[in-house]
Order: sequence, then C-alpha cells, then structure tokens
Amino acid sequence: MFISVETLQLHNFVKSTSLLDRILQAEQSCIRRTRQASTMSKSINSTQDKDNGSLGKPIDDVPQDDEDDRRKRKNMFTLIIISSLGMLGYGVYGTVYSQWIYVRFEMDALGASFSKLEKSAAIDPCFRGNFSDSPFIPLLVEAQANSAHFNMLTTLCALIPSFFTNLLLGAYADQIGRRVIFIVSLGGNLLRVAIVCVVAYWNLDVRFIFIGCIISGLAGDFASYLMSIYIYTADNTTTGKSRSFLMVFTTAVSWTCGTLSQFASGYFIEAVGYVWPMITGLAVIIVSFVLTVVLLQETLDKSKVKKVSLCQGIKGIFSFYFDEPINPLHKRKDFILLGLVFFAFSSSITGSITTIFQMNEPFCWGSRHMGIVSSSFGLAHSVLSTIIMRLLQMVLSDELLVVLSLLTSVANRFVFAFANSDWHLYIGFGIGALEISVLAIIRAIMSRMVPQEKRGSLFASLAVMETATVAASGAGLSELYSKTVSQWKGLAYCVMGCFALASVIFMSIYKIMIYSREPPNTTVFIEAQETKNNNTARESDVIISDGVEKVENFKETRTEYESTDF
Repeated sequence: MFISVETLQLHNFVKSTSLLDRILQAEQSCIRRTRQASTMSKSINSTQDKDNGSLGKPIDDVPQDDEDDRRKRKNMFTLIIISSLGMLGYGVYGTVYSQWIYVRFEMDALGASFSKLEKSAAIDPCFRGNFSDSPFIPLLVEAQANSAHFNMLTTLCALIPSFFTNLLLGAYADQIGRRVIFIVSLGGNLLRVAIVCVVAYWNLDVRFIFIGCIISGLAGDFASYLMSIYIYTADNTTTGKSRSFLMVFTTAVSWTCGTLSQFASGYFIEAVGYVWPMITGLAVIIVSFVLTVVLLQETLDKSKVKKVSLCQGIKGIFSFYFDEPINPLHKRKDFILLGLVFFAFSSSITGSITTIFQMNEPFCWGSRHMGIVSSSFGLAHSVLSTIIMRLLQMVLSDELLVVLSLLTSVANRFVFAFANSDWHLYIGFGIGALEISVLAIIRAIMSRMVPQEKRGSLFASLAVMETATVAASGAGLSELYSKTVSQWKGLAYCVMGCFALASVIFMSIYKIMIYSREPPNTTVFIEAQETKNNNTARESDVIISDGVEKVENFKETRTEYESTDF
C-alpha cells in the first residue's frame, strides 16, 4: 500500500494525543471566551455521548437580560419622557405663537376697527360677523403679507447663527457627549420662548422677538435638539429595522404630545387669550429642561474618544459625502443620494404659513377648529405611521417605506395648493398620514452605514443640512406666500409639492441602485463598537456553533486516523 509523505506526516500529527488534546483544549477555551463575551447571557445545557466520545452540544438556550440591555431600555424610557415633555411644551407655545403673531399684525392693519369688533380673533379670525364674506379682506391680505414677511425674518435670525453652531456642535459631537447638545439646544429654545412670553404679556414691540431668535440660533435651534434625540436613540438601539422602528416610535410619541397640545390650546386660547397658554408652554419646557439635566445619562464612552481639532471635526461632518466610506457595503454616492432626499423633503416642510393659510378666506378657522383638526389628524398620523410601518416592514424594505411615505406627502402638498373648502383640507391632512416617519427612517438608514463613533458627525451633517434648508426654503416660501397671497395663496404649497416629488425621485434612484448592486468581494463590515457592546444572541450562536463544529471535526479526524491501518 502506497503512503505519501503528507499522509505519514498527518498520521504522526493526529497520533500525538497530547498535542491534539491541547488543540481541543484551546478550541474549548475559545468557545468559553466567546460565551463570556456575548452580551446575552445564556444557560446552555449540554449532554455528552460517552460511547462515541462526541462533544456535547447546547440544547436549550434561554436568553437573559444583561445590565447593558437594562441600561439602554432605561435610557430610551428617559429619552421618551423628556422629549415628549419638550414637544408638549413647544407644541403649546408654537400653536399659540403662530396665531398670536398673526393677530398682532391684524391689530396693526385694522387699527381702531379692531377694538370695535364683537368677536375675538380666536373665534372669528376673518371678522365676518353676520356677513358671508369678511368686509376687511384687503386689510387681512395686508396682515397676511406682513405676518409672512415677519416669519421670514425670524426664521433667518434663528437659522443663520444655528448653521454655524451646528457645525461647531457637529465637529465635537463625538467628543463632548450627548447630554451637552441636549442641554444647550433645549436651553436656547427655553430662552426664546421666555422672551416671546415677555413681549406678549407686556405688549412690547414684536421686534424684541429677534433677540430670542438669535439666542435660540446660537444654541443650535430646534435642529440640534432633534439631532440629539436621534443620536441618543441610535446609541441605545441595535442596527437593522429595530432602529428604524424605534426612531419612528420616538418621533410618533413626541408628535402625539405635540398634537394633543394643539387640541388643548384651541380651547385654552378661547378661554383666556394668547398669553397664558404661551406661559404654560414655557413652564412645561422648563420641566423638560430640569429633567434633562438631572436624569439623562451620557451614552458616549469618552475614554475611547479620539480627540480631533476643529478643522478635522468640521471636515468629518462632510466627509461622508466626499470620501469613500470605510464600510465596503456602501459607497459615497449612497450618502449623496440620501442627503439629496433629506434636503428635498426638508425643503417641502414649513408650518409658518399653514396657520395663516387656515385663518383666512375661504376657510377662516378659529383657534378651537384648528386645534381639533390638527390634533385629530396629528394623533391619527402618529398611531397609523407606527402601526402601518411595523406591518409594512414585514414585506417592504426601509427604502420602499420612505418612497411610499414621500408619495403621501406629495399628494398632501398638491391638495393644499388647490384647496378652496374645508373638506379639501381634511382630505389633504388624511393623505399625509405617513410623512412624519420620513426623516426618522432616513436617519436610521444612514446611521446603519457608519460606526458608533461617527454617528455624532453624521447626524450633525444632517442637522446642518436641515438648518440651511429650512433657512432657505422656509424664508423663501414665507416671502413667496406674502407676495402671491392676493393672487394664488396655494402657489407656495405647489412649490413644496415639487420639492417632495424630487425627493421621491432621488429615493427611487437610491433603491434601484442598491438593489442592482453586486455583492462586494470583501468581508462584511462589522462595526467594532457594536460588535463589542451589542452582540446579539444569534451572533453568539453562530460563533459558538462554529467552534463546536471545529472541535467535533478534530475528534472525528483523530478517530478516523487512529483506526486506519498503515
């Protein structure tokens, strides 16, 4: 019988019992270390067949909550409470302020006639009285134009400084931590609301509001507050569709609190006027701020943070769109296309003109009517977007969910553009049920493309983009409305619909591109931090099973060669 040299060498190797035992011990030690490193503790019951000497296999895996999972759930619960209170307070303030500022310009336009009106502006904003149409239409058109122009100026005062602040916060978002961004942004908005309340209470010149807008902008404005919420959510969730769902869920809960505040504000305004509801909103924001300082825990491990200079930090914010990502599964053009989707859809959002639009002919909605409609549809949107998304995730990818949601926003804008009766607005509100989840899902998709230490810079880039977009489009749409309100007040909504349609096109291109892309010939990218801190039970099973299989192969090889007759 011919025996090759390689076979003899292999035979001598496997016949060495002591060496083989050491190999088996090393493999078993590797398995034990893998089990200890897993974030999901398991109770594994093993049996061993002594007749054939096979290695026992785990037959019962019972996952147990570990400390890291409990900490993340606690962080998410705290975040939802704090952000909900913040949105509740800001919702009350925002609803009342948008009506109050328009009424202030109505007072200026009507002059002495305003004090002679029998009904308040909160009940009859068009001042129709016993007439089918308002006798003050020319003056109300002037008030709409002046109010829209003032909103444009306040938008610029807040968003121009916030652009640079978000650049600065973004550059150091992965160094200073998450709590700092929360506290700074919420504190700035608190001061802005406080200044507006002072102006309203003592009936001061409305130009003092610019001071509050500048302070809020220097603190990052509302964009940095949203940025901090999404970064915190990403830090306390795992990758995949669960992160998308939790981001949408957090947004939906906050949105629900905001819409419920609109319902209460309508009745509150009719009962006591505009000032005390705004002060109430200020009080709720103060509570949210205090809870943030006291309860919110830091999620960034600063001991592992790599210090970078300001220039390097700013470069890191935009590096996603200019440099190839370290994740081989994604390309630079993926970030560019998703950035365009984010930009186009953000350009189609503006709430400053919607209140003016509804308070005037042909709708003339009072505070109570606006509160009931906004809260009813807002609550329905929050619930439906969460439930429908969860159901559609079973059959659709996140990218297709975004496309579907964007199509509902396109329909919403064009219905508003041509609306001339109340039921047109009801249809428009109903069609746009899914649009509140768009930005949350886009953020979730992009967060899965980068490791944890880069998420702060990523969300900062989106906050900077959102700030610049809202500053340009918000100011531009408000000015467009002020110039075209006497000809076609729906033109601004038509432009917003075109921006939303552009976002549908960009998102469709992205979906087609990643669908047709060939699988990369590289090892699947695994986030180092996620692997270290957030291993799932499934990943542990794969690693452990692989180690067990290797040991069994060694046992079978030894048995086979020991039984071979050379």
